[in-house]
Amino acid sequence: MPNWQRFEFKREKFIELMLYFSKRGSEEGLIIGSTKLNKLLFFADFKAYAELGTPITGARYQKLEFGPAPRALLPVRDELVEQGQAFFHVGNQEDWNDTLEPLRDPNLALFSADELRVINEVFVELRPFNATAASDYSHLKSAGWRVMDEREDIPYESAFTLTDPAPAEAIALGRELAATYGW
Repeated sequence: MPNWQRFEFKREKFIELMLYFSKRGSEEGLIIGSTKLNKLLFFADFKAYAELGTPITGARYQKLEFGPAPRALLPVRDELVEQGQAFFHVGNQEDWNDTLEPLRDPNLALFSADELRVINEVFVELRPFNATAASDYSHLKSAGWRVMDEREDIPYESAFTLTDPAPAEAIALGRELAATYGW
């Protein structure tokens, strides 16, 4: 069974998380365009899965050229706009920053204290990145994105696979063991 089928999609949490990231970015003078919003949602869910044992929203994330993206983002965004809960600003060719502007405050009562901690840690981690840098960062940090084919779901279990290079001490020990045992 694919891992995304194990988790119920918590649509209401997904909506509130989209609104939260968009509103917080706006309040801090940051541009949270569609690309960066995709990455914030992805890292929040995958970090929560790794640390808490379950994702926050249970959304399915797919591999796209510019990094992981939740399959639900576009339909949910369109629904928020249609219902008058948000405004969607389409960026021009100079800035390419399509932004979601919440017309109401997000309901943070839906999230546990641990989920809010993860959400805020992810926001702070990605705060300095523009859309391009957030995309590049997701390519470096998501082992699942690296190994899946375009449009395939990224398994939540990939959150446990490190993409950082091994520490120099581990490499030295590996070389020592290989020399000792003839590997």
